[in-house]
Order: sequence, then C-alpha cells, then structure tokens
Amino acid sequence: MSKFGVCQLCGVNGKLSFEHVPPEAAFNDQRVLESDINKLLGSQDLINDLQNPTGRFKQRGAGNFTLCERCNTTTGDWYAKSYINFVRAMFYLCGSVPPDVTVTVECTIRPLDVFKQMLVMFCSAAPSTFAQKHPRLVRYLLNRESRDADDQRIFISLYDWHNSIALRQSGLTVRMDVEGESRLFAEISFPPFNIVMTVGGGGSPDPRLFEVTWFKNYGYRETVPVRLKLSALSVTSYFPGDYRTLDELKARASEADAESKGNE
Repeated sequence: MSKFGVCQLCGVNGKLSFEHVPPEAAFNDQRVLESDINKLLGSQDLINDLQNPTGRFKQRGAGNFTLCERCNTTTGDWYAKSYINFVRAMFYLCGSVPPDVTVTVECTIRPLDVFKQMLVMFCSAAPSTFAQKHPRLVRYLLNRESRDADDQRIFISLYDWHNSIALRQSGLTVRMDVEGESRLFAEISFPPFNIVMTVGGGGSPDPRLFEVTWFKNYGYRETVPVRLKLSALSVTSYFPGDYRTLDELKARASEADAESKGNE
C-alpha cells in the first residue's frame, strides 16, 4: 500500500518509501515487535512488561514510511553501504565484549559516509519536522561532497547483546542533570551499536558513549583507519540513554518499593 506525506529529509510532499532504520542489510531484515510506549508509561508493573512485551510486529524490520523514493535511494547509494560495512566489521564485538568493559578497536572505514548515514537515520527516527528546522543539516546530507556540518554531535557504544532485551528508537528527548544542565538528544539502539545524536552542540547523556563527530572531518568516500574506544552498554528500559541492566532496574524497583512502604 502506498503512503503519502512529507519527506522527513527534503521536505517534499508526495509518495513515501519505507526507510529501514538502520539499513536493511545492517541486520535489520527480521520482524521486530513495536511496543506501545503509552502503555509502558502507565504501567503498574514495568518489570513484567519489559520482560513480557506486547505490541504489533513490523514484518519488514525497524523503520517506517519517512523518506521520498529519491532521498531513500540517493542517500542509500551515497552513505548506507559504508555504514553497512562498518556494522558488519563491528558486529562480533557486541557479543564478545563484557558489560561495561571498554575496548579499543581499529578498523578501516569511510568516516564521513558513516557519519552522514547516521544523521539520515536520525532524520527518519526524529519528529517529522526535525530536518526542516535544520536546513543546514538538510543541505549537508543532500550534497554528498559537503563538509559544512551543522551542530549535531554523534556518540556511540556497543550494544550489549547478552544483557539487552530491547531495541530502541527515540525522537528528541530532553534530560536535565542534577546541576540543572539540559541535553536534547535522540537515540537509535540496534546491534551492534547504541547511537546517540545530540542537538544544539550538547554533550553526551552518558560518559561511556564515545564521540565520533570527528568523522565529519574526512572527505566523501575517503577511506582511512580509525581507532574507537567502545563500551558494551545494555538496552532494557524504554528510557532513551538508559543503559541499566534488568537486574539494576529490579534492584531500583525494590528500593523504591521499600522507600514507599517506609513512608506509609
């Protein structure tokens, strides 16, 4: 069935194509269960709902009808293949690196192409108006040679295969720390990476995430060796940027329950 609407990259109104986020060949070719976030927010037994999720299956994999056929095809040809190669080179790590262990790895990639593909993915995952509010970002992504990046920053970690029980895609989220500093960010967690994009030049929501914004300093199709420091972080809850394990969530729930009873 055809879908029509506004392309979340170029902003043109017309027929939309299904954009896999991440790309289909980056191990996103199996059905995924899409849970109802509103149900989770109102859950009376969050731990049980996380362990026994309900929702609807998306047979084509994670993604949606967000990009016009031209933007989907063009960015796929320009950037997606480099990202897919990066994912395939790193995939084994998400099952071999212990939780909260940081490893230094070296690989040869096309950094700019990978960086731009990540940003294209966030344009699909973020609210439909995100790209249109950042015209410099749109120009940057729709010109494969452009190195005139906007102020978005990208941070990554390994997806902890053994301790994760969920995938996550979030639009823009605001988090305020204890010092009153706010961060605006979006997240895509899908093996082998947890990827976070901050907006407005803000810092990472978790110090264990490794910044790769410097990927933008290379040229289109420029292939170079890079060194990355990656930690394995688990994805369990629906909270963006939350990398607590299920055991840690259960312990916190028990503490909260005990505090509640103590206040009665």
